[in-house]
Amino acid sequence: MELRYFTALLIGASFFISIWMLLFNRSAIDPLAWNLFLAWVPFFFALAAHWTWTTAVPLHGRAAIAMIFTAAWLFFFPNAVYILTDFLHLSELNFHLSEPDTTPAIGYSTTVYAMDRQAWNSFFTIAYVAGIGLAISVLSLYIMHFNVTRQFNTLIGWLFVLTVQILSGVGIFLGRFIRFNSWDILRDPLNVLAVTFESVDRFMIYFAGGFTLLGMFSYLFFYTAARLMHAK
Repeated sequence: MELRYFTALLIGASFFISIWMLLFNRSAIDPLAWNLFLAWVPFFFALAAHWTWTTAVPLHGRAAIAMIFTAAWLFFFPNAVYILTDFLHLSELNFHLSEPDTTPAIGYSTTVYAMDRQAWNSFFTIAYVAGIGLAISVLSLYIMHFNVTRQFNTLIGWLFVLTVQILSGVGIFLGRFIRFNSWDILRDPLNVLAVTFESVDRFMIYFAGGFTLLGMFSYLFFYTAARLMHAK
């Protein structure tokens, strides 16, 4: 896996959006910058787990160390996709003008959208950060998928991917609606589990299922592209 190319691209994209926020959307810097930082955390845990499994350096307790990094990766993995939910903050902005009787271009009544730079800056900022977060998520999952398949077999590898996507959907639900953080699973795991089971209802299944499908399709697109590039 040529991880350095993908990593360099993601670092460059993160640097770009940081400059973008400084220049055009300062009001969004604090929450989105923090969310972007959290999105990077699972990537570095994935790299640590990958190094542990593949390094030629003798390691005492290699499997235990790799499992610790894998668990840490799993706790933080939903943060990379969670940024997509920040699009809801756009509801606070007005992208529409009052509907006129006619418009010059087409000559009949229709919705006209506002050319509000601040509103569209917020849209672009969230879109860029969410895109980077999604890219980080699929790349870190690809790294972990590679190592699980390498240690076990192809079936276990894909079951691992599906399980991670389901747990990620549940984690995003808990983060957005219950307001849990990744470290709450370490601070009070029993409470997190209790609240999770208490929160199971039709909406939770719908919401978590939606993010599971989104995560799976995104990963499958990336995985297929990576396989095609490798085949060439």
